[in-house]
Amino acid sequence: MCGRNTENENANFCEYCGNSFRENGSAITDYNSGINQTTYNNQGVQEQDKEKPISFGNWLLSMLVPFIPFVGIFAYPVLLLVWAFSNDTPPSKKNWARASLIIILIGIVIFVIFFASAMSMIMNGDFAGYMKEFYNIEEFY
Repeated sequence: MCGRNTENENANFCEYCGNSFRENGSAITDYNSGINQTTYNNQGVQEQDKEKPISFGNWLLSMLVPFIPFVGIFAYPVLLLVWAFSNDTPPSKKNWARASLIIILIGIVIFVIFFASAMSMIMNGDFAGYMKEFYNIEEFY
């Protein structure tokens, strides 16, 4: 209990912390439109619905997909998109897929910036200057 007093003597739960005022019985309250369900047991202790852990084999296969020859490089982003936005995917795998997609996008942006920079130097005829800068050498033959 949080120790606060309530004016409603018929209340079953504290309006501040949600703990039960009744010693026996259990209640289920629905917060965030059904996303999280909080259960209170007979002692008023809060219990959260627990997610079933994803198996080691599932994680291993998920991370080996990009290494499948010819197919993996195309299948991996598609699978990440499915895992990131599917309702059937466990929350931990969904968060991992979303983080992986963000990291891949950041890598693509960095690659495009460096590639565009290198191509502009090469197209401007300053290839020797580019190689000097890239390899940090004094002379380039």
